[in-house]
Amino acid sequence: MDDNAKKKVCILLPTKNEEKSIASVIAEIRDALKDTDFSDPTIMITDDSTDQTRLIARQEGAIVINGGGKGLGYAMYKGLKSTLEYEPDYIVSYDADGQCDPAEIMNFLTPLVNDEAELILGSRFKEDALIGYKYRFKNRFGVVVLVKILRALTGKPLTDSHGGIRALKPEVAFELEMLGTHTYVQETIIDAAEKGFRIKEIPSVWRKRGHGGSRVVSSIPTYVFHTLPILILRSKQHIKWLYTLGIILVLLAFGFFGSIAYESSFQLKQMGNRLPGFLLVALLILTGIQLFFFGFLIDLIKEIKYRIDRLDR
Repeated sequence: MDDNAKKKVCILLPTKNEEKSIASVIAEIRDALKDTDFSDPTIMITDDSTDQTRLIARQEGAIVINGGGKGLGYAMYKGLKSTLEYEPDYIVSYDADGQCDPAEIMNFLTPLVNDEAELILGSRFKEDALIGYKYRFKNRFGVVVLVKILRALTGKPLTDSHGGIRALKPEVAFELEMLGTHTYVQETIIDAAEKGFRIKEIPSVWRKRGHGGSRVVSSIPTYVFHTLPILILRSKQHIKWLYTLGIILVLLAFGFFGSIAYESSFQLKQMGNRLPGFLLVALLILTGIQLFFFGFLIDLIKEIKYRIDRLDR
């Protein structure tokens, strides 16, 4: 292919204390793309490390973005927005822990080049024997739960929520809006689906990690605590639940008031002896109104967050 016709690709690696693997991962990526139409990739890391990861990455020719120390989601959001400054034709996010196979990068880029989709996801469960080690049951159970949520929110027949490689067109990164600081992997899928981008899932292998354990999901309960509230907000279920519960409590209050009035034969003097009942009516009304407006307030805060992100962009 003529050099003038070559497409630009930016490879973005989220890193956190990956000093033992970052140099080899960068070398593997360059080697995998050496004889392709993407032989000169722009390699970037979005980093939350406290070790020598940044120094080593710079020595290997990578561009380093400070992740901000707020979690993978925020770091990836910041990194994806930063890739747009280099005007790539395609963007690939690639885990820096050595579990991804660099030979698969072209498998993710080719559907984009052929305009089959705007977002390509990798799945470790689309075919058998894609994971190169014994995958823990609790992790598999967590993925199953998240996949079911993603299917419900996007209407896509997804099989994985945490593939290590993703490829996307720049417009997906440009339009991306996120709420959470830990929910990049789920929110990018939900956001792309909400904005009408085409999503394609392909099989992807998962190699055994060479050094240490996960830097991202060290505690499943903690990860769930960070993830589920954000997915509920993205699904807009909080509006239905809070508004509905608020209305129900107010209606119960009026019903209870009517019951008290009926039992007191609508006599003010007798009704005055039912003070505890009226206190309960007042409490139900106040709680119902608070829940209703709490739902409205959460949605307002979400919209303000999106607008601030757009101004920063």
